[in-house]
Amino acid sequence: MRGIEVATAGNRDALRSRLHGVYALVEPARVEPVAFTEALLRGGIRLFQVRAKDGIDPATLLAIVMRVRAAGGLTLINDDARLARLTDGVHLGQEDAAALDLAQLRSALPAAIVGLSCGTPQEARAAGPALIDYVAAGPVFATASKHDAGLPIGIGGTRAVASATPLPCAAIGGIGPATIARVRESGVAMAAVISALACDDPEAMARELVARWQAAAP
Repeated sequence: MRGIEVATAGNRDALRSRLHGVYALVEPARVEPVAFTEALLRGGIRLFQVRAKDGIDPATLLAIVMRVRAAGGLTLINDDARLARLTDGVHLGQEDAAALDLAQLRSALPAAIVGLSCGTPQEARAAGPALIDYVAAGPVFATASKHDAGLPIGIGGTRAVASATPLPCAAIGGIGPATIARVRESGVAMAAVISALACDDPEAMARELVARWQAAAP
């Protein structure tokens, strides 16, 4: 496993500095994950989260990680702390984080990125920078990608979460070409996108989202 674990062997501060821009969620249940990731890389996306609720073959996950790393990007796994050592980190929901010993997780993965979903400013304030590297605020808008996402918090709610923490914030939920500029204006560092990218031409959609994000720079 030593050759595989190099994925989390980087400098944590250096990885944190790359937490910005369009953040693509890859769902193997919806797309062929490696080809999909390659298309998004060609479109300019450099941040990825693999959300494999039904599991993923470690070799497939590693193929994604290595392609993204070769392009200078980062790949996180959703929820699965065990597989996080194959990637650049893990993203946790509130319930997942509550079930873990975060200090132990940080000790096991000292160089990895750990993200945490936060639907309120209170949850964002509770995310300690010693253990957490970024928070995710949402859902910003209504979304069909996550059945238990809760009610939309809107741009105002997203801004409140982002303002409550010194950590970088990723907005998530219903984000697409028509809304990504408004999302950036809320002060977040990242815009996480799922459904908009699962389209007939993900490369072109990725390129459009990146361009709209960059054009909306503060």
